[in-house]
Amino acid sequence: MLTTQNISEAISKNFSKAFSKIFPKALLAITVNLASLCAVNYGVINNASAISPDSHNLVTPKNIRLARNPSSSLDSRISSTLVDEQGRLWIGTWQGLMQIDQRSGKAIASISLPNSTVTALLEDRRGYFWVGTTSGLYQIDPDSGKIENIAIQLSSSRILSLAMDRAGFIWVGTDQGITRISPYNAETYARLPDIPGTAANVMQIDNAGNIWVGTLNGLFKINPGTAKITARIPYVSGQIVQAIAVEPSGKIWAGTPRNVIEINPNTNKAIARINSVTGRDIVALASDKNGELWIGMRDGLVLANTYNGAITSSIYNLPSSSVINLLVHNQQIWVGTEDGLGKINSNLKQSEIPTATATVVYKMLRK
Repeated sequence: MLTTQNISEAISKNFSKAFSKIFPKALLAITVNLASLCAVNYGVINNASAISPDSHNLVTPKNIRLARNPSSSLDSRISSTLVDEQGRLWIGTWQGLMQIDQRSGKAIASISLPNSTVTALLEDRRGYFWVGTTSGLYQIDPDSGKIENIAIQLSSSRILSLAMDRAGFIWVGTDQGITRISPYNAETYARLPDIPGTAANVMQIDNAGNIWVGTLNGLFKINPGTAKITARIPYVSGQIVQAIAVEPSGKIWAGTPRNVIEINPNTNKAIARINSVTGRDIVALASDKNGELWIGMRDGLVLANTYNGAITSSIYNLPSSSVINLLVHNQQIWVGTEDGLGKINSNLKQSEIPTATATVVYKMLRK
């Protein structure tokens, strides 16, 4: 006979595997510290209380949520995508964080946050997740489900972007500047509230370890060691930068509401743009191992040849034409949209490129 005690013991050894074996049809929405566990079995809660990870106070089991139909329970746009070091696929939405099966698109685990609007997602060297939301920063152990509210003095609680430098420090971009913190004790090491344009919409680490920051007033280059701005890209000044991609060769691409601009990271100068998408709202960029550029827009996704600027393919069959984010992992391109997640094989034959089609992995249901 199963009891709360033996369930807790089994889960403490191997949380993910144990839970799936004991309750194969149940999905646990994790909001608890494993010091006190609520086991959920087909909607029946077998324990009386749990520990709230942010306040460490006892809370009632109503915070434990059983998602029988994950598609309807997490009804929102996909704001961020992550494939962790163990190969698990995670999506951040406006209603929480969810792990899904890459082949079937079915939900495997759901993690609820005190603030459910996920805006940024990053995995550190220990395998912990850093989750930015519209009202704070959280650290999650994806294996145990432990959630910690990072209660430090950020420039703002509205998180827009996250990046990890070569030393392992976490850079937190907000709508009021950037803060560099330690992943081990969340100690603040540097603040950059004086970046022109203030809002750090997007951050990327280049091949030399520099941090590129897209703001409401242009593109900036930061030395992570000194936490100082080392370059402001002239041609992009005054433009809203919403997306950044780094090519394997080292070239930098910046996306704005009207252009995709190429930057030489050695001279810090804009040297070209992709004219075929001029006038379209660029919201996401990704460079694959072949050096080709995937361009996500409010009205579609295209693949561009970075040597001549030609569009080689327009991608069809996305869950929505409104792209939000792009992730390149191995030979897959993951496309987060307003209505779900698509997947494209980047290792296409030349004859397949003009008619490339996405596979819908996860489709959101609108209420």
